[in-house]
Amino acid sequence: MLARSDHPSLRVLIFDDGSTDGTPQLARAAGATLVEGGGDALPIGWKGKPWALERARAHVGDADWLCFIDADVRVDPAALSRIHTYAIENKVDLVSGFGRLEMGSFWERVVQPSVGGLILAGNDLAKINDDEDRDKAIANGQLILVRRAAYDAVGGHAAVRDDILDDIGLAKAFKKAGFRVRALHLRELFSCRMYTGFGELWHGWTKNLFPGMEFKLGVVALVVGLVLLEFLAPYAIAVWAAMQGDVSLMVASLGLLVLIHGVRAWMDRIFGQPLAYGLLQPLGAAILVGLLVDSVRRTRTGTRRWKGRVY
Repeated sequence: MLARSDHPSLRVLIFDDGSTDGTPQLARAAGATLVEGGGDALPIGWKGKPWALERARAHVGDADWLCFIDADVRVDPAALSRIHTYAIENKVDLVSGFGRLEMGSFWERVVQPSVGGLILAGNDLAKINDDEDRDKAIANGQLILVRRAAYDAVGGHAAVRDDILDDIGLAKAFKKAGFRVRALHLRELFSCRMYTGFGELWHGWTKNLFPGMEFKLGVVALVVGLVLLEFLAPYAIAVWAAMQGDVSLMVASLGLLVLIHGVRAWMDRIFGQPLAYGLLQPLGAAILVGLLVDSVRRTRTGTRRWKGRVY
């Protein structure tokens, strides 16, 4: 996809950190510059992705702008030109955002909309894009464009060497240093299929959800309560009302369910997802609660797993 980019001065560098999926061969065939990292043991105090990107930083030459893109991201040919132009015209130092979520398996289509909805609901882009609010910042590691001078000024990925959510950490580092950060809706410009099955999905989100809530148990408890109240309680109430013969309560609960599924159908239509999976919203909500609880457990016991490593 990057090979078809319309950016006039793009150089593609692929950092291969000991992959076993044929990445080097594919990179060379596409004409990209390949740097092989070797996949050695992590230095003390570093997480895997920041360490890989920090080493890649040494090979980018004198570029004024850097764009970090995950290997599973697919970009529109016009994406980098448009994002780069936006950054220059708006004098922004870091641009990132939310792309289109690709889903292939049954479990992805059940769970990912629930998690994605939680992330979007929990991040007010107006506050995040407010230069005066230094505490609110977010970036999506799938695609991040940075001004090189600002990136070097905050210390590059060394500034977030031990951060499991290095993308959000980098955005916070930029904001705290007084640089301008923007998070945008970019679903027309790039897409990503994050996980391909239930196991990947579970390990990926249990690694990220609790850190994404800044390790605050109160926030997790509040979110779990809201999910149960909004997405699961109406079904229980409807069943109870039917058993009791309480017509007015049953009608009210069914009305609420129509509203919930209507909003879900509207979102599925926007994101191009099959509408039938919206009927499984209660299952997705129940799994989301399980992910949140297990993320807390794994974080506090040091048993988060990802890509062969335990965090």
